[in-house]
Amino acid sequence: MRIAVEHRTRLAYSVDVVESVMDVRVGPRTDEHQRWIAFDLRVEPAASTRRYNDGFGNAAHLITLARPHRAIDLVMRGEIETTLVDPFKPPREPPAPLSPGELVDLVGPSPLVPDLPALATTAEPFRDQPVLEAAQHLMHLVHERFEYRPDVTTVETSVREVLTHASGVCQDLAHVLIGLCRAIGIPTRYVSGYIMAGHDRDAPTRGAAASHAWVEAFTPTHGWRGFDPTNDLMASEHHVKMAVGRDYHDVPPTRGTFRGLAVEELSVAVTTRTVAAPGSSGR
Repeated sequence: MRIAVEHRTRLAYSVDVVESVMDVRVGPRTDEHQRWIAFDLRVEPAASTRRYNDGFGNAAHLITLARPHRAIDLVMRGEIETTLVDPFKPPREPPAPLSPGELVDLVGPSPLVPDLPALATTAEPFRDQPVLEAAQHLMHLVHERFEYRPDVTTVETSVREVLTHASGVCQDLAHVLIGLCRAIGIPTRYVSGYIMAGHDRDAPTRGAAASHAWVEAFTPTHGWRGFDPTNDLMASEHHVKMAVGRDYHDVPPTRGTFRGLAVEELSVAVTTRTVAAPGSSGR
């Protein structure tokens, strides 16, 4: 599937600010399941932009605007080819094991996903199942027990808080699933990205209007596979990855600071659509 994405971010200030510095993770990330064919990041007013790769292999951009301004507009446009049609199909070659450093990062606690007895108790009955099966069962459990509500958490909400009211947005549900998987020794990472919503049985329906979040668990049989507790399905060609990390703290789409005495207002709009591959008649 070919998916075109447009991600618009606007930071507006109540008065002029003198300087802004922003760290941006909105792609491109290419791996065995997706290939970014086109990527374009525009900033208005014009600013200094430096691309680098972070410790998780994500492409990131450091944006610096060192003159007075009342707003910053970022527009990312990309085209991505996704290839994971059947997430249940094993790869042709067995996956390479994770490194000791990856295991430390992705099995232990992280800033927003601490070790909690409640997570261990809930996950323990699934410990002896095959990893792919256990992760699926835990995904179903999170989807059933946690209500999707956009008005009860913030980007700094930890799993401990989410468990108290059993509700939140895609970020929160992903964090709970990460905690459950790690509690029984499954290496698990947070994924920030986009979805192509649809009416097919295996297509996600919730989370298309903004950046989305799900989980990837490492399985000895399939390697990395994605689990989307918000939509209660495995990630497939309908999912586009921007970045991966231990939790949201590692991979927010934008993070930054400014110099001035203004009030900042953030607005985000995301659109996705399928596009026809060259030489095809479309989907």
